[in-house]
Amino acid sequence: MKRLVLILLIPLFLLACRSDDETGGELIPYTSPNYPITLQIPENWAITDDADSISIASDESLLLASSVADGARINIVVTPSLFTGTANATEVLDTAVRNFREQAEAEVIQEVENIVINTQPTVQIVLRGPDSQGNTVIFRYLVMQNLAAGQTAVIAAVHDADLNNQYGQLMSDIVNSIQLDEATPVP
Repeated sequence: MKRLVLILLIPLFLLACRSDDETGGELIPYTSPNYPITLQIPENWAITDDADSISIASDESLLLASSVADGARINIVVTPSLFTGTANATEVLDTAVRNFREQAEAEVIQEVENIVINTQPTVQIVLRGPDSQGNTVIFRYLVMQNLAAGQTAVIAAVHDADLNNQYGQLMSDIVNSIQLDEATPVP
């Protein structure tokens, strides 16, 4: 019995000991200079934060690439709350993923569900299928709202499906760290 327990614990131990270099380093806090948002990002990942959106990627070449072969990327758009409630958020999510979802090779890993991330109502879906270059990816799409702060974030987290053991949990950790704040008034 002890031997069986040891055999079952070895994979968990190896997973817990994965190298930070393998995933981009330790998670560090990031506060956007352009948007009322904070999150944890791997210290060695590339980031762009401009007037359109925030993008973080496992490699700088993936920030604007049409595919995330061999890597991962998260795009975040933050806006004042334009819609409120999960019904409206679900409609936005359904519209955004419709084309991806309707591909013959696409499969739903997690149907549309309502969750809470850091007290923020969030609607998410997780899909697996080909990206625009034909590479198989795992695509997590979320609409997060902080009604008290009057902010909404639309988040697209995508990574190479062949590297799910490397990026799956990390992408979840990053998304689950997102906190929308109140917008700072411009002087």
